Amino acid sequence: MTTLRLNGRITEEGGLEIDLPPGLPPGEARITIEIPMEPGLSSDDLDQALKASPMTGAEIVRAGLTGGWSGISDGADWVEEKRRQRRVERSRR
Repeated sequence: MTTLRLNGRITEEGGLEIDLPPGLPPGEARITIEIPMEPGLSSDDLDQALKASPMTGAEIVRAGLTGGWSGISDGADWVEEKRRQRRVERSRR
């Protein structure tokens, strides 16, 4: 496995912007994120920002986070369709 060190930017929306060098082969990649310590940001602040807070069932419903699997009758078929879509997308590049 070859390792590249690249700079990127995490957006306000939670996305990642990165400029990749030309010529990289298509395929899976493992991404590791190192967050530099900003002045005034302690490791406790970073720990708090990355802390997961589980929601109760009632909180999930109130937040409107239901129905994610609506329209999916077979999980295996759904996975195969997503894989097919990715292959089509890769072949267009």
